[in-house]
Amino acid sequence: MNEERYLRQQDVLDVKAVTSLGVTLIGLGSIGSITGLYLGKMGITGLQAYDADFVESHNWSNQMYSDDDIGSLKANAFIRLMESYGGHTPNAAATRYVDQPLTEVVISAVDSMESRKAIWKSVRDDSSVRLYVDARMGLNTLAVHTTRNYVKSDRVDYTTTLYSDQEALNEPCTARTVCYTPLMAASIVCSHVKKYVCGEQIPRRVILDLATHTLITE
Repeated sequence: MNEERYLRQQDVLDVKAVTSLGVTLIGLGSIGSITGLYLGKMGITGLQAYDADFVESHNWSNQMYSDDDIGSLKANAFIRLMESYGGHTPNAAATRYVDQPLTEVVISAVDSMESRKAIWKSVRDDSSVRLYVDARMGLNTLAVHTTRNYVKSDRVDYTTTLYSDQEALNEPCTARTVCYTPLMAASIVCSHVKKYVCGEQIPRRVILDLATHTLITE
């Protein structure tokens, strides 16, 4: 590993600890593609990812893919992205996450509540998962939920945040996201991973409204 790459962060993040960390990233869309790239730039090389979707033209404005990626599987486009800018080749599978083996840290970057419920069903009973981060967003708002899987109160609290897709607020397809919202969500997710590696306290919930610049942490 070229540790010179991480010189600017070496006093705040131990790159050796980071490279030994296993991370599962589920969803490689707006939040997932950005989060994965910057986890790589933090030094994380033990990254596995899942997404069965293709890159479409409307993804260009809010995801980390190029014109050349349109029509490609997101998993394949993500591998190319990471090889070019993220410092390593991730284990990215062009399939939906069902019940595949998980790692110490799991990040959910999916776009439906039903998918979150399915992921949580696997995470909550897996003792090897120590940290679970679920990032959600709308046009100008985002929420990042964090669960220390070994803490019962965290598991109970997170379960209360799950509801049906019918109960979710569905924006018109032309008003669902703008590029800065997933950028902010990915920043918070990466910060949580840094805090985990460094043994720092992580809030259970971070809610940010970019329209009013309102920040809530719990």
